[in-house]
Amino acid sequence: MKINPTKRFKRSYKYYAKKHYPMNKIIDCLKAIQENNQLFLKVHKDHKLFKNFRELHIDRQYNDDWLLIYSFDNKKKELILVLIDLGTHDNLNRLV
Repeated sequence: MKINPTKRFKRSYKYYAKKHYPMNKIIDCLKAIQENNQLFLKVHKDHKLFKNFRELHIDRQYNDDWLLIYSFDNKKKELILVLIDLGTHDNLNRLV
């Protein structure tokens, strides 16, 4: 599975890295999504947001309001994970 981060995601990633958020937790989330680890996804409240978009709480112990929004691109022969954005509920309401 390929991973395709958007410009918005890259910008948010840099922002949260500068704020000293635990960025290694994002890698754990991506692995769980790729492996379809249902236990991890359930604990981290993975759910459908709207249309093709899904939301995952990255680190519930550090900050339960830190989210990853992603979707899958099925248009090509292989499955592509599209990373849309990182942020809080208030920051990400602009997507809706």
